[in-house]
Amino acid sequence: MSSVPAQGEGWSAESSLIRPYSLTGGRTRPSRTDFSMTSQVVAVPAVERLEVDAELELILSVCVRPVSVAEVASYSGFPLGVLRVLLADLLDQGLVMVHTSDWERRRPDAQTLRSVLERIREL
Repeated sequence: MSSVPAQGEGWSAESSLIRPYSLTGGRTRPSRTDFSMTSQVVAVPAVERLEVDAELELILSVCVRPVSVAEVASYSGFPLGVLRVLLADLLDQGLVMVHTSDWERRRPDAQTLRSVLERIREL
């Protein structure tokens, strides 16, 4: 786990014969929902060298410092849906930590926002 990959060194669908559904085992939803695009992700330092797939190693190399889920998607080149599934796997294995701000946990739901918008339009 060194540093953030240089521009153009990330994974790309064009350069790989492995399709995204193969990377996720056919899953389209992550096993966890406790992180969002703005959540901060950081790799847990390993005492010994871990044997993980190259794709997971790429994600872990991006996460050597706290970065948002959106940044990990940008640096790694994975589609966001695929990345969220892989990050959830890493989180389940204890290889990354995720921090979500208190604001994210308390933000209003869609119905509340629609109600506010309707009231504003009435003005």
